[in-house]
Amino acid sequence: MKSFFIIIFFTVVANTFCTAQIMQIIPGNSGAYNGVHTNDMMLLSQSEVVNTNNADISGNAFWNEEWKTAFLYTGDYAILVSKVKLNLYKNEVWYTTPDNVIMIAKTGKVVGITFFNGNDTTSILANFIYLKNGDDKDYHYYQIMNPGKAQLLQLNNVTINKAPFDPFTGKSELSYVTKSAYYLYYNSEMTLLKGDNKETIFSILKPNASSIEWLNKNKNKLKSKQDILLFLDYFNK
Repeated sequence: MKSFFIIIFFTVVANTFCTAQIMQIIPGNSGAYNGVHTNDMMLLSQSEVVNTNNADISGNAFWNEEWKTAFLYTGDYAILVSKVKLNLYKNEVWYTTPDNVIMIAKTGKVVGITFFNGNDTTSILANFIYLKNGDDKDYHYYQIMNPGKAQLLQLNNVTINKAPFDPFTGKSELSYVTKSAYYLYYNSEMTLLKGDNKETIFSILKPNASSIEWLNKNKNKLKSKQDILLFLDYFNK
């Protein structure tokens, strides 16, 4: 399993917005962000979106269909952009310029994203980090579900499903399909959770007696995402 390292800092700025979790990935990123850039979109090495709406495919290829204010983190900069979308089918970061032109950031340029609730930069909606896990040939944007040393990462993998040919419409319907996978990040390694989550989590975290007592007291079987997040919140403290 390929190792990686994630460090998340929370920094509150007293002026017009609150910065989000600043992500440092080693190797490849110094983690030094000299202020927040608000008008340096050329740093994203962008290309224009040619087709913004594929009417032939039903469903949604984006993490969220609405444009959101976001920080886009490169290796050296944190860029505040007012309208951002994350295309999970192509692993592309879409954004609009001040002239309302829809652009795509160069592949791999954005190593982390912090989405805010609408235009409210004091309210963090979600954090994503760009990673390639193990033998996976592709990089993906993983959502960071919780802070702390032990973290749950969610991967929403979007594919296109082709339905059987329909003689009434004369075509095969195409639709975006999303499947979620969950990974436990701990001590610089990421492990896929499947089957018996409890056995896998115990083998990685090696919880002490108080953690096991907490699980029993709260009747937490580590079977759902919410159960795992509640336990990780306790474990990280």
